[in-house]
Amino acid sequence: MKVKEIMKHPVITVNKEATIKECGTLLEDHDINGAPVMEGERVVGVITRTDIFKSILPRYSDLYEDEKFLMDFEYIEGQIHKVNQIKVHTLMGTPAITLDQDTPICKAGSLMIWRRIKQIPVLSHNKLVGIITLTDICRNLMQRAGSGETTVRRVS
Repeated sequence: MKVKEIMKHPVITVNKEATIKECGTLLEDHDINGAPVMEGERVVGVITRTDIFKSILPRYSDLYEDEKFLMDFEYIEGQIHKVNQIKVHTLMGTPAITLDQDTPICKAGSLMIWRRIKQIPVLSHNKLVGIITLTDICRNLMQRAGSGETTVRRVS
């Protein structure tokens, strides 16, 4: 089975010049965990809720030097207000890891596990045509296993 058979499309994307607040609102409005970051028609990265959350929290080095950041809600509130100024391209995961639409889903899933990512933009002739998530792959494999239609075989 190929990625194109289970990918989601159309894809919700975000411009690399959008603010983190705009991106967060987009992710929330569409109930998604991340989105490809675009520069024109080109995928240049991926931004996730985790990336956004990490930008708000104190850095580990700050915590190590002074534990007050753990309880300093004013600091965290100040960081939250900065999301109006921080641009997506400063936090996005780069370089963009993408897949061709004809990639087998097991290969896509293996890549996600190896790279510790949960979604990958899908391209056809260098154009964004969809997105696939680890959840999509797991759900599909479980449905196929439940129907008896599986390519996984136990060897004795």
